[in-house]
Amino acid sequence: MFSNELAGVRPIGWRERLTHPSAFRWYPGAAIGLLYQISVLVAVWSSPWSLLHRLLATALLAAIYVGFLVLAPVLWWADERARLLGLAGYFLLTLPLFPLLGPVASWTWVYVACVAGMVVSRTSLTFAIIGLLALIQLVVFAVAGTFADSWYIALVTLSMGVMMAAFARQIDALRRLRNAQGEIARLAVVEERARFSRDMHDVLGHSLTVVTVKSELARRLVPTDPARAAEEIADIERLSRSALADLRAAVAGYREMSLSTELAAAQASLAAADIQAHLPRNGEDVEPDLRELFGWVLREGVTNVIRHSRSRNCWVTVGPDRLEIEDDGRGPLAGTEAAPAPAGAASSRAVRTAGSGLAGLTARAAQAGAQLAVVPGPRGGTLLSVRRTA
Repeated sequence: MFSNELAGVRPIGWRERLTHPSAFRWYPGAAIGLLYQISVLVAVWSSPWSLLHRLLATALLAAIYVGFLVLAPVLWWADERARLLGLAGYFLLTLPLFPLLGPVASWTWVYVACVAGMVVSRTSLTFAIIGLLALIQLVVFAVAGTFADSWYIALVTLSMGVMMAAFARQIDALRRLRNAQGEIARLAVVEERARFSRDMHDVLGHSLTVVTVKSELARRLVPTDPARAAEEIADIERLSRSALADLRAAVAGYREMSLSTELAAAQASLAAADIQAHLPRNGEDVEPDLRELFGWVLREGVTNVIRHSRSRNCWVTVGPDRLEIEDDGRGPLAGTEAAPAPAGAASSRAVRTAGSGLAGLTARAAQAGAQLAVVPGPRGGTLLSVRRTA
């Protein structure tokens, strides 16, 4: 109720405010709050006052009733200064009733308190205004000598104003909650798209690289060793089926990464590319919450070694909270951007590739509380490492 852009809608003109769905939710309750004023109008027209007196009183009362109906919706989209000025104007509209109705005209301040509760955003200011109205009513009754008979009017003003203020804040909290839920849903979609993009790259990039390498090997073996070529073609078929299964699982969102499985796959992939693999037997020493991340890093790192390094050897080292992949080739250093190396790195110069694979791994590592680094290795190639930072 208190934002200048109620319910996420841009500021609008006063006619649009009066026909906004939020306004139509206000009108029925406000109209019910005016029903008892029928007795006031009946009393006015049953009094012995002159016709002019009764017409003036009725006109002022009608203006106050209409103001109660429309003022809150009009002010919901206004800034705080405009709200306070509108509320002050509404209060002043009640004052001409006093010469006509006497101290009983202070009944209309109940509506002023309700409007204050609905439109004033600062809670302390709202309660101060409502309390001040009730206090002025008590002063009016004391001066008029009707305190004993009319003091309860101030209590009604105070209780109704506080109730409307609490109601308005509840509505505002609900609106903010709905907006937050919408933002959470939007961010969830963005995150799911990023996850799907990473999985597609990691699944298809690795599998298609291995298929390409094995296809080239099979083509070279066809004239000299048809039996070995047939084995490679069978491996290509198996890899294609496995990639298809991984793709379906990734789409479904249920794909799990196993570090031990990736170590075995890396052994076969490196062998197919004529790269000597120096790998640990398994990844059981790795902390359980890091195994999935290390599996993705191993897959991407081995894929990059096969694609770019032109190396003869690849070393993989795993520990409880770290994984390192090193080769002795030229490494993916061309066209990279230099950045400060992390502490303990083998070189003072780190490199970051512009590819989406390492960008996706960097995001995965950050989510797991780890840091990814790509630096020149001591054996002349590239060292890809990931380790927990916290």
